[in-house]
Amino acid sequence: MSGLLLEGLVAGRTARGGKGFRLPPLDQRVAPGEVVAVIGPNGAGKTTLLKTLAGLLPPLAGSIERPRAAWLPPPGAVAAGFSVLHLTALGRSHLRRWSSGLAPADLAAARAALDRLDVGHLADRPFDRLSSGQQQLVLIARLFVQDAPLCLLDEPLALLDPAHARAVEAAIRILAGEGRIVIASTHHLPFAARADRVLALGPDGAEMDAPGRALAPDRIRALFGVEADGCPCCGGPLS
Repeated sequence: MSGLLLEGLVAGRTARGGKGFRLPPLDQRVAPGEVVAVIGPNGAGKTTLLKTLAGLLPPLAGSIERPRAAWLPPPGAVAAGFSVLHLTALGRSHLRRWSSGLAPADLAAARAALDRLDVGHLADRPFDRLSSGQQQLVLIARLFVQDAPLCLLDEPLALLDPAHARAVEAAIRILAGEGRIVIASTHHLPFAARADRVLALGPDGAEMDAPGRALAPDRIRALFGVEADGCPCCGGPLS
């Protein structure tokens, strides 16, 4: 799987009258198998950046060299009455451009992905009758069958209880363990602390760093305007 290369990439939104906002230029390489957490206050541009990386928004400047991407919106954003198995299998629709139907191989792949995340027992249930945590695991199972080298997740742990958040984080690590690039926006600092790198978006610009430095008390203070009460990963005292 190929990596992600950003050269002078400027993500942002334009509005009438020339107003809007833009992020500072990004020059970054992200290797296959990396998990990058994107943090920053509300309105910092996290979703805009992810949508630009996914090709859903055009860049304002610069270039993106990326493999095929899959986009996962925040929990609760997908509403569908399909069965869990059918919705998961639809992740393989890009393999069947000339057919609207699902083949037995599609359903088998979907069932295997659901079983892998321990949600196979939900296969016949309507997706819109599941909890937020169950829905998120199902949508990550769909990422498995999509087989995209670049996975872009917007707030994947939002609205989830601790058990489902742990299961979703474990699923993200499985995606990365298979060589996919995973870039996820988050306000969940313990998740960011366990990422491979952290991209912080704030009023002073954008900076990619190792979690230990990106989440240092002075960085958290500058980014969010609050004091860090403890280690973002374990909650223990800061040294």
